[in-house]
Amino acid sequence: MTARLLGPYGFVAGLCVVVHLAILVGGDRLGLHYALSTTLSFISCVAIGYSLHSRLTFGVPASLRGLSRYTLAMALNYPLSILAVWLFYRLLGQPMAIAAPASTLAMTLYNFVSSRWAITGSQRAPQERAPLHD
Repeated sequence: MTARLLGPYGFVAGLCVVVHLAILVGGDRLGLHYALSTTLSFISCVAIGYSLHSRLTFGVPASLRGLSRYTLAMALNYPLSILAVWLFYRLLGQPMAIAAPASTLAMTLYNFVSSRWAITGSQRAPQERAPLHD
């Protein structure tokens, strides 16, 4: 991750983390199953994450193809996220206020790499690509 991407990525990721945690913890307090809360979080964070990462982090126009790839990349994250929440919440017996941030932290690197691939179509953002000529 280049220094230029760190600020915007951190802002958008931080916003998504707040939304994710609010939904998981709030859902738990409302008596919702963590799988349902995770589903609601997924839908919300895909919409927020794609629109803001496209514009702010990677500086590319939003597109249906980019949204499709981003949704796919985040969908691959989805079962891992449920597994991580289950691990911390059920297996380790942590309260949701601990399990949710711990599982989110565990997924951060995957989210950056897959977001960049989905939105820019490559492993590097357009501004990071080497010039085609000298």
